[in-house]
Amino acid sequence: MKNWIKSGMAALGVAVLLSGCGGPRYKDVANSVPVMAPDAGRIYFYQPPAPAGVVSNQPYLRVNGVKVGRSKPGSFFYVNRPAGNYEVDTLRDGEALSFTLAPGQTRYVRMSIEGVSGNSSSVGRQEMRLEESEAAARQEMEPLRYWGAGSRERVKLSP
Repeated sequence: MKNWIKSGMAALGVAVLLSGCGGPRYKDVANSVPVMAPDAGRIYFYQPPAPAGVVSNQPYLRVNGVKVGRSKPGSFFYVNRPAGNYEVDTLRDGEALSFTLAPGQTRYVRMSIEGVSGNSSSVGRQEMRLEESEAAARQEMEPLRYWGAGSRERVKLSP
């Protein structure tokens, strides 16, 4: 009986670990992302994979004070917003990015882990910046997996 419980717990653990790896890659769904409303813009949030052995804290991201999702290494998500002025921050460090979103415009917020030492169990600090080059952002996002925005804004994407 104990072996059955141990096996079940191990299978559950593997399922939980793999559940974060199941989203489609950006390169496979980039052309199937729904068209945004004419008076809206789109904000992509993305984070390249963390260096080997580095732990990421996966902070919540907010747009104008409203939680929209979490940053996760190796993933991306997006939200559509009416044209206007926006401030993006995390719930953890108080730093913010401010920018204007024009109708039909797409902006890219790049998350990364900085301040990592050579220690294999380093915990890096999340940094965010606005990636001004759409080509650079799209290229960097190609291998990333769709993580989805917060549950109220999640859109199902399929290749």
